[in-house]
Amino acid sequence: MAGWIPRRCVWMLLVAGLAAGAGGASPAAQTLAFTPIGTISGPLDLVRAHGSFAYVTRGSTLTVYDISNPAAPARRGSYELPEKVWGFTVIGPLAYAAAGHSGMWIVDVSDPDNPTLRGSVTTPGQAKNVAVSGNRAVVADHMSGVDVIDISDLAAPATVGSVYTDGYARDVAMFGAQAYAVDHPAGFYVLDMTRDDPLDPVGSLQSASAPRHVEVIAANPDVAVLVGGVPYDPLRVLRTEDRPDDPRGTLQLYDVSDPAAPTLINTFPTPGNAQRAEIVGTLAYVADGPTGLSVVDLSDPASPRVAGTFQTRDSARDVAVADTAVLVLDGTIRRGSHTHEDGDVIILRRTEN
Repeated sequence: MAGWIPRRCVWMLLVAGLAAGAGGASPAAQTLAFTPIGTISGPLDLVRAHGSFAYVTRGSTLTVYDISNPAAPARRGSYELPEKVWGFTVIGPLAYAAAGHSGMWIVDVSDPDNPTLRGSVTTPGQAKNVAVSGNRAVVADHMSGVDVIDISDLAAPATVGSVYTDGYARDVAMFGAQAYAVDHPAGFYVLDMTRDDPLDPVGSLQSASAPRHVEVIAANPDVAVLVGGVPYDPLRVLRTEDRPDDPRGTLQLYDVSDPAAPTLINTFPTPGNAQRAEIVGTLAYVADGPTGLSVVDLSDPASPRVAGTFQTRDSARDVAVADTAVLVLDGTIRRGSHTHEDGDVIILRRTEN
């Protein structure tokens, strides 16, 4: 599909141009370099960023850091949730957290020194991650699939229902009225929140390669990006021969211009073992496991390229992009339900060569 051309080209170029000031423009012939300038000491589990603030979790605690001076991050307030935070997102002054069997919690972080609870809702199973658009939130739920939640009243969010997934839901994303979800081991689902029945996927497939995370390219919303690895092998535990872990990670780019028929554009192998990505403009900042940070230029979805890297000491397992810095959570990658016993956030300055 070398000649693949996305829809909404003019709109995409306008958005990409607006993003240029924030480092979102495509570096067609540029190489990005990164310099460590600060650290948020752990142990930490997750990191997100919004504006000049970083948000980190450790177990059930959400903590706010002021990184307006990235070389000297200043700890501000924190909020204690009832269970471990498996995933969260920050939209403006609100943090939406998926807190296991306690469901989805909405925390007001407009006063960084005193985060406060706005509302919460118990989900049918174990909430693993959350995405928000307008007055709807979608939650990846290990038991019920994808929970659709009405958040028009922040003080009393209400569950609309749940979308069945064939496997364990792992992640969700939203852009406008469209929602996207991935499950284990190979599912990818497209939902339309404007339909009379948003609980019935408009499109799905079961051929994704071990997807663990999903993002949408805001500069080109016809493309969804699945962060994954090698295909799931259900017989692996029964094999007697030695089979070392395959470190490969992938970015799987799908054309979702027709929500009923998502189509694979390209599968791009990252240098390491992709764990999570944050997309700014057409650049995917990838927490790439043992190879650290990998930045992939997605301006041509049919032909992505690595635009920059930064080698971390251990393994990059999470990443966030702030106004003035890139934040990489560096530590040991552990599988299962354990809280990490290590993990520091490295604050990087980005330069273009």
